[in-house]
Amino acid sequence: MKKPILVTSIGLIVIVAFSIFFYNPNKLIPENPEGKSRFYTMIGNDDNGEKLGDNQRYKYTLEAFDESGKKKILTFNSSKQLRKGAYLELYVASFRGVTYWLEVEFDELPEQAKSIYSK
Repeated sequence: MKKPILVTSIGLIVIVAFSIFFYNPNKLIPENPEGKSRFYTMIGNDDNGEKLGDNQRYKYTLEAFDESGKKKILTFNSSKQLRKGAYLELYVASFRGVTYWLEVEFDELPEQAKSIYSK
């Protein structure tokens, strides 16, 4: 009876030790790009954002491209209506979606994104 309890206890200790060793709280900070994919998009003339209620939030669903030019449809919220013609860098986490965005200049886009948006 003592052997299964001992094995279970050792297993839990190993799991906790690995969790502490590999856990990095910086990955949870939304604006930290570590562990997230970066996508790039542009706010077009028709992208007004869907107003969410009376709380001055806007929901955007846009085509975005990663550094290799792979297209993905992404949805994110903003506390303000975004400027038409603005280029955005989006930080995308696996399970949480877009966690952070910031406006960038055209020159800051990767080459693949520049070629897509310069057309």
